[in-house]
Amino acid sequence: MMPSFLADYPFAQRLYPGALSVLAHLRRWGPTVILTDGDVVFQPRKVQRSGLWDAVDGRVLIYLHKEQMLEAVEQCYPARHYVMVDDKRRIPAAMKQGWGDRLTTVFPRQGHYALDAANIAACPSADITIERIGALTDVDFSTLRGTPKAG
Repeated sequence: MMPSFLADYPFAQRLYPGALSVLAHLRRWGPTVILTDGDVVFQPRKVQRSGLWDAVDGRVLIYLHKEQMLEAVEQCYPARHYVMVDDKRRIPAAMKQGWGDRLTTVFPRQGHYALDAANIAACPSADITIERIGALTDVDFSTLRGTPKAG
């Protein structure tokens, strides 16, 4: 059972500035899917209460270890190319081993894990580094292989 303070926590107030605008912007490049990991009871509630669930029309996949679920992601959302945004560099690095050039990794320098020196030093650099989530609206995804033209 989830404690009431977590069930009623104001997750929408804790989103990074511009997060919902970024999700709206990314739709022009293709279906945006939230791939997250965590507690199977708590994480869905967090994604729904934050407004992220609705922002991606319910395209949310929640696993205990998302980096190990590439085949499941491909089955649910087949694509020629994927983009993974994560502040834990080890997760996109592990995913890159499975998808190779079919994956572009984005590391936002925002968040608890992004500021952890050990997290940064332990894994290879991302393909794209941004200072904050909101900066994703400035990234030109049309240059990625397999990405449809915006319009």
